[in-house]
Amino acid sequence: MFVDKNNLKPGMILAADLIVNDGENNDVLLVQGQALNNFHIKKISTYNFDGAYVIGEAFNDLCLDPELDKELEAKALSEIKNFYNKLENDNSKVTNESISIFSEVVDELIAELLYKKELTNNIMIFRNHDEYTYQHCLSVANLSISTGISLGLKNEMLHDLGMAGFLHDIGKVVIPKEIINKTGKLTENEFKLMKKHPFAAVNMLKGLVSKEILEGIISHHEKFDGTGYPYGKKGENINLYGKILAICDVYHALTSNRPYRRPCFPPEVIEYLMGNAEKHFDYDILNIFLKNVVAFPVGTYIKLSNKMNGVVIKNNLENNLRPIIRILNPDNTTGEEIDLFNNHTYMNVTIIA
Repeated sequence: MFVDKNNLKPGMILAADLIVNDGENNDVLLVQGQALNNFHIKKISTYNFDGAYVIGEAFNDLCLDPELDKELEAKALSEIKNFYNKLENDNSKVTNESISIFSEVVDELIAELLYKKELTNNIMIFRNHDEYTYQHCLSVANLSISTGISLGLKNEMLHDLGMAGFLHDIGKVVIPKEIINKTGKLTENEFKLMKKHPFAAVNMLKGLVSKEILEGIISHHEKFDGTGYPYGKKGENINLYGKILAICDVYHALTSNRPYRRPCFPPEVIEYLMGNAEKHFDYDILNIFLKNVVAFPVGTYIKLSNKMNGVVIKNNLENNLRPIIRILNPDNTTGEEIDLFNNHTYMNVTIIA
């Protein structure tokens, strides 16, 4: 089960490796099966993990949600980091070589997601926040491709969508870092400057990528009701890739730790997205997107509306806000299993943090 870092205790056994990625390599911080002590717990906090999956004897039968291949993840994050470092050191000039490398990574990502069709996107896996920019690029590409696969897009379109996902925010390299990382609300002038980053990205990429990729990037902050930017486009006038990217961008951003706010749990973000369907987001695309994300990863420690605790043992494809859970009694024995999709007695499900 997933335990928040503040609730980890000596003696707990890790159910999965804890991986630290510096943008170049995947390094194992702590290995699966490790019995935690106070030093390990402090280490987990120092490396900015939100918590860890631990083994409870009553939950040894659980199969954790499948993850993206670690070697592919490390390769993608490494290439993204190298790309951004070169941009910052080379007057924001994008090269054909960089685009070719990204193109290769996108093809590998598509192959992985097509092969692992049961792979749902568990954002709680990406919990080391020191490399936010690189993880955001990878996660938006990953979420976008998964959504595109569910929409039935062909490989060429999936490739362009994945490229747009990787490159959608590169225009931010021309925005001052003090604005990007500002902890308070942006002033009107600062927000005007921030809203220029889609144009900056397109200018940097012209002649290097397809028109479709550029249209997706320029549209990723448009909103379904016309209140977005840069053009204030509405509904079906918004590019398909832009509509997909808008959802994926907001989802990952809100589930991530930022200088100006805490990360939100996936169920909170899903409710926000659903509340803004047909306002900010295309309703049909959002419904497809929500089938590819995990609100409550298997092993998540939750509290029901009657104050009973439990652990998620399986997710419902019909409604990922209503998982199947196993009750955890106060004496750490297990109780009944409850399918919350078919049981309306327990209306609130809260991740214990």
